[in-house]
Amino acid sequence: MKSEKTSIFPRFALNRPITVFMAILGLLVIGAIAFSRIPVELMPEGFIPPFLGVWAPYPNANPQEIEEQIAKPIEEQLRTIGGARRIRSYSGSNGCWTEIEFSQDTDMDLAYSQLRDRLDRVKSELPDDVDRLWARKFSDSDDPIVWVAIIPNPEVEDPYYLVEQLMQKPLERIDGVAKVDIWGAQKKTIQILINQDKVKSYNINLYAVIQHLRQENFTLSSGHVTEGEQKIYVRSVNSFDSIEEMRNLPIPSISGGSNIRLKDIAEIRYGVPERHWRLYIDDVKAITLGVYKESNANTVALCEQVETMFSDQIRKNPNLKGFRTEVLFNQGGFIIESINNLKNTMIWGGIFAFVVLFFFLRRFRMTLIVSIAIPFSILISLATLYFIGWSLNLITMMGLMVSIGMVVDNSIVVLENIYRKRTQGLPDKKAALEGASEVSLAVITATLTTIVVFLPLILMNDEVGFSFYMTRIGLPIIFSLLASLLVAMIFIPLASAHIVSRREMKEPAIITGTNNIYSRILNWSLHHRVGAFVILFLVLSSMIFAAGQTKVADRTSGNINDFRLIFDLPQNYTMEDTERLFFQVEELVKEKREEYGVRTILMRFSNDWGQIRVFLKKPPRQSWYEVLFKNSMVATGLMERETMLREEVVEDVKSRLPDFPGVDIRTTWWQEGGDDNSVSIVLYGDDTTTLTELSKEVERRLRSIEKIISIENDLEKGNDEICLRVNREQAKKYGISPQVISGTVQYALRGFPLPEYQTEEKEIDVRLQLREEDRENLNQLKNMTFFTESGVEIPLDAVATFSVEKGMGEIRRENGKTSLSITAKSTSDDMEGLYRRVDKVMRDFQMPYGYSWSKGRSFQQMQEGGQSQQFALILSITFVFLLMGVLFESFILPWAVIISIPFAFVGAYWMLFLTDTAIELMSRIGFIILVGIVVNNAIVLIDLVNRLRREGLSRTEALLEGGRQRYRPILMTAFTTICGLIPMAVGNANLIGIPYAPLGRTIIGGLLTSTILSLIAVPWAYTLFDDARIYFFRLGALLFKRSESLRKQPLPASESA
Repeated sequence: MKSEKTSIFPRFALNRPITVFMAILGLLVIGAIAFSRIPVELMPEGFIPPFLGVWAPYPNANPQEIEEQIAKPIEEQLRTIGGARRIRSYSGSNGCWTEIEFSQDTDMDLAYSQLRDRLDRVKSELPDDVDRLWARKFSDSDDPIVWVAIIPNPEVEDPYYLVEQLMQKPLERIDGVAKVDIWGAQKKTIQILINQDKVKSYNINLYAVIQHLRQENFTLSSGHVTEGEQKIYVRSVNSFDSIEEMRNLPIPSISGGSNIRLKDIAEIRYGVPERHWRLYIDDVKAITLGVYKESNANTVALCEQVETMFSDQIRKNPNLKGFRTEVLFNQGGFIIESINNLKNTMIWGGIFAFVVLFFFLRRFRMTLIVSIAIPFSILISLATLYFIGWSLNLITMMGLMVSIGMVVDNSIVVLENIYRKRTQGLPDKKAALEGASEVSLAVITATLTTIVVFLPLILMNDEVGFSFYMTRIGLPIIFSLLASLLVAMIFIPLASAHIVSRREMKEPAIITGTNNIYSRILNWSLHHRVGAFVILFLVLSSMIFAAGQTKVADRTSGNINDFRLIFDLPQNYTMEDTERLFFQVEELVKEKREEYGVRTILMRFSNDWGQIRVFLKKPPRQSWYEVLFKNSMVATGLMERETMLREEVVEDVKSRLPDFPGVDIRTTWWQEGGDDNSVSIVLYGDDTTTLTELSKEVERRLRSIEKIISIENDLEKGNDEICLRVNREQAKKYGISPQVISGTVQYALRGFPLPEYQTEEKEIDVRLQLREEDRENLNQLKNMTFFTESGVEIPLDAVATFSVEKGMGEIRRENGKTSLSITAKSTSDDMEGLYRRVDKVMRDFQMPYGYSWSKGRSFQQMQEGGQSQQFALILSITFVFLLMGVLFESFILPWAVIISIPFAFVGAYWMLFLTDTAIELMSRIGFIILVGIVVNNAIVLIDLVNRLRREGLSRTEALLEGGRQRYRPILMTAFTTICGLIPMAVGNANLIGIPYAPLGRTIIGGLLTSTILSLIAVPWAYTLFDDARIYFFRLGALLFKRSESLRKQPLPASESA
């Protein structure tokens, strides 16, 4: 072959061997350094969309009141923050929570600064007793990296203070710890509990008492003064020196006397306030402590420091004698275990690929040379990830695992062709140059077909959906394949010319035998194309059955060995009722504690909501082959599982739960506690009352759907409310302001936070409220009195009316619109069919102007994800087709290669069906990756067939000879990838947050059928499309000749004139 037709890369390698060797060595050193320094995380950055949150506490209030007075003003200000994609607010009975979601490229430090500025502006628009707004920055580090259960010493009077001083604060001083939260214990506060009878007897207005206390205890920034060149800030302070001074504070009465002290009308108590929720761990009242990390902190190292502080300092502190601690969750240990599991899986995948290569090549030196592509490609990929700022995490590791068997494909093709050139008698160096150059375009194109399937990600905008996972899995694959291309085009020709001997390479007898069988089958299919079509069509049709029987999941199920029981309780439940119910359910779980493998049971509840979180024992660390052996033994009935799987535990618990009237119980291992067999309709509009009326019609329509068993909406979750309406005329008649009336009732029942009491050691919250026995029922509320300026006592029911009305549980808003959710639970497992029936009953639902409805957010996410996957699949096939058009210089022949894709889907669906694996996110990613992989062998086969035809062989001869020559390398490339993925397909999912087995199973199934069937289908299709090409060529030529003959005929005399 002429030198100008040889490829530049193998020519450079053969001419500059020392340079190539040094370059490879340098790249390996860089890769090794990057591997030692790349950060290790559980999940990649951006796994959780960045957002900011604002909490405006306003306890014991009406959600509609909170929506109007707090949510809307805050939303109005937050809309002006740059980069905000979505603003949601949730107005409940205790305050308003607002969250702002941002795009991934937003500068969150700047956004947080803007948030603080907007909150300062909005404070003047909020009610006076909203004294503080809490701003929080959320990111991937929002979940605690360490979660600790603390059983306090029952003899300790104030466990919160000890936990705060001796655990929380030392932990927060660790470099990298963002904050430490405490749950399950309350601070001791100063409670001023007003005695209503004494207030009446002393002719005192409660509203005036509150205002007086605010004026007597404050700290106020008063500006600054300049002393020379120094600026001195001024702070006005008027505070109590002791609790005794607070007790003796003079209280003005209507008569003008000042001999009344605060202690005369109230009990001033320093202690833990009444608790509206409780937390138990294994039947014992407990405290939990969550450690959060800064976004740039090393999770593994930080978790080790936290564990060290607990073991070396906290547990040995004599002041914490009698305290017991248990680490419920340690993300650092979880990361190490999961990453180690993935590393072992990768190593075994590499070993399998090596064994497969040796089986086919039967030459250790040659096998070793080809296998060098594996560590080289992985190290180069890791170095690239390190330099672009990515971490080594569960998702990027999946990409590296998938690429293990793929990176040797190019080297196999090049080495096979070089060896073929040697058998033709060419010298070693020339055989290396011509052999590598001859297949260079096909190898490069085949590599690019795998890479281009990830290009649609650029055109997709779901930031934390399908494209997010595809990008994190795809980029490591891309980097590995590009590195493997360098190995194939540079190192393999060099090594084959200088290292590999000319000793004949023996082919395994089984390969020779099956190759002969394959040639006969191929010859039959080329001469009996109709019969071959029938067989291929029947095989392809079987995919319909497998796809129809395979389960579909709308999300990937994680596994961190725990699950939750979520309880929504009726209004009439007291705290004691709730506690009895929770202990009853806990006892039900404990009855099968050993069978379930329960480690710890955590209960947290109030009188209307709660959850039981069951932590299961961590399974023993097992290699993939142990998992495969045990699962096989269990499946055949030769062995029983030591403990049940988490999904089995959840189902068993659900079946054993008794029926508690009015109690809604959901089982989940997801934080939000969604229900799998339910659909939601969300109404949007400006007015809550209008939405309420619309929701009644929606409920009526949903009830007409078969298999709907219950319907809930946000209204039903609300409590009954006493609606107090002030009679303005009557109030004016007595000279009492309506604001004073409503403010007094609000402060008396809900309580009012006063400025904090400052001691030398700490700040103590102060709260004023009517004592509990004065606010237990409606009659006591009606007995509340006011005094006119002349001292006349006026009862509350003389200036106000009372009615009991249904309140909303929570008012939700999104992007300035109020929303109301109606949820229908069904007994049907066919969610797609259920959604179709919902569409049918809602089709003619007329909404007022400015109002709209949509299906729930989970459906929208599932729909968006499905659309993204379809879009990615179509674009992937399109890009692959365009690349093959470039290679073959044909519009028709690429279709012969595309036919291998549906046969890959046949195997993928059957593999998922036979292994009882659901179609979910990871398996869908596998389908996309298959598009780029399965065409590679077909590309190299068709390229060889075209080359043989150019050398003079007929079409049939070229197909038979091309199939015979490519049979072994096709099997080698397929089985190195398949065997490299076996450990991944087995999948020890007990040790990982996101199961990777569906990804491996999809690719293995698709490669198996595609490899076997494409060896027949691609040559068969080639003849069809080649006939079509010839037909269209002849048709074009015929039409061209006819037009030429018409053009050359002489024109009639009239026209020529």
